[in-house]
Amino acid sequence: MKKFTNIKGVFFDLDGTLFDTAPELSFATNKMLKDIDLQGLESNVIKSFIGKGADNLVRKSISYSSNKNPEVLFKKARKLFDKYYILKAAQSLPYDGVKETLIKLKKKKLSLACVTNKPEIYTHAILKKSGLIAYLDLVVSGDTVSKKKPDPMPLHYSCDKLELEPKEAIMVGDSCNDIEAGFSAGTYVVTVPYGYQYGESIESDKVDLAIENLNDLVTIIN
Repeated sequence: MKKFTNIKGVFFDLDGTLFDTAPELSFATNKMLKDIDLQGLESNVIKSFIGKGADNLVRKSISYSSNKNPEVLFKKARKLFDKYYILKAAQSLPYDGVKETLIKLKKKKLSLACVTNKPEIYTHAILKKSGLIAYLDLVVSGDTVSKKKPDPMPLHYSCDKLELEPKEAIMVGDSCNDIEAGFSAGTYVVTVPYGYQYGESIESDKVDLAIENLNDLVTIIN
């Protein structure tokens, strides 16, 4: 397995990388659909829509559940989604081994950041409830800077805040947004296979390494 040297920081995506947020997103989506008189969806269908933000999730869910133009219902539906998601967001659980991995990486004196497109109100609720925020040196949410992944701005911001050069950092994620952001920012890119990626393959020549478990990071960073 490939090894990385001179690494000083690791940036993690949240949804599908650190946390399994699908159950809570599915709850909010189906409550939203019910309130606009549309049929609820199976959780595996909703899971395939996760990865490109809540706006996309809402639009895809409306389109799949009906033959209606999602834009006609979008404004009302988006507000309903937020209403229900805020009730459950903090209940999301980290994947097995995440806490242990963060602890081991901190022992290596690495700077750790969560870099997500999720709005701050949800990001901080999830990280605080789980206790994982204690192991992070920086949290960059979808509204921290003016652009989101796949734009490299959140990663450039993270590097500046943590005083790192891009090639001293690894972006770890489960989607093309993470891959594109890391590649454009000039960081290394490592992917995990258990996330969402909206039902698409994450195979890419822009990925430096695909790992099976997050704990593999401990052995690949010298």
